[in-house]
Amino acid sequence: MKWKAIIFDRDGTLFDSLPVILRSFNYAVEPFRDQPVSDKEWVAAFGPAEPEVIGHFIPADKKQEAFHRFLHYYQEHFYEIGLFSGIREILHHAHDSGVKLALFTGGGLTSTRFCLGKENILYLFDVLVTGDQVEHPKPHPEGVLKALNELQVAASDALLVGDAAADVAAGKAAGVTTVLARWGGAPPHDTPSRPDFVFDSVSAFSESLR
Repeated sequence: MKWKAIIFDRDGTLFDSLPVILRSFNYAVEPFRDQPVSDKEWVAAFGPAEPEVIGHFIPADKKQEAFHRFLHYYQEHFYEIGLFSGIREILHHAHDSGVKLALFTGGGLTSTRFCLGKENILYLFDVLVTGDQVEHPKPHPEGVLKALNELQVAASDALLVGDAAADVAAGKAAGVTTVLARWGGAPPHDTPSRPDFVFDSVSAFSESLR
C-alpha cells in the first residue's frame, strides 16, 4: 500500500449505525425533556463525546445519568449495528500489509471499545482517539494530529477516511490526504469540504487501496 497509516472515523464510515445512535440519544434524554430532539438537531451537535452531545439538550446535572441511559440502549441494540460490507476485509488487508491503523471518533472511549470489541476488530487498531480524549472536537485537527503523533507517521504518509465534512476539514487542517466516504449516505452538502477523494462504495475504496 502507498499509505503508512490510515485514520478512520467510526460511525457512518466503519459502522452502519446512525439509526441506533439517534434512538440511543433520544432514549437518553427522554425523561429530562418535554419535547423530543429532532434528528437534524442531533446530527448538528455531533463532534464531541456522547455526554457533551447530550449536554446540549438537558440540564448539566442530568448529563451523566442520561449518558448511562444512552450507553445501556446502545449496547442493548448493538445487534442492529454492523460493519459496512467489505470494511472488515479492508482492515485486515491493511493490517497484514503493515499499514498502521487509527480510529478518530467523536464517540467516547467506552462505546468505541465496546463496538470494536463486539466486532472483534479492536486488536487491528494501533491507536484510538476518542471525543473524550481531545479538547477540541472535529473539525479541529487536534485528534488527527494526536493520532499521527502516537502512530509516529508523517501527515504526508497518512490517509483519513470519514463520512462528514468535519472529518475532511480535520484531516485537511492536519495535512493528511482525505477521503469522503459516501457508502453510509453522506449528504451532498459535504462536498464543499473539498476532500481529495470521494468514494460511493466500500468496494471502490478497496480497489483504490490495492
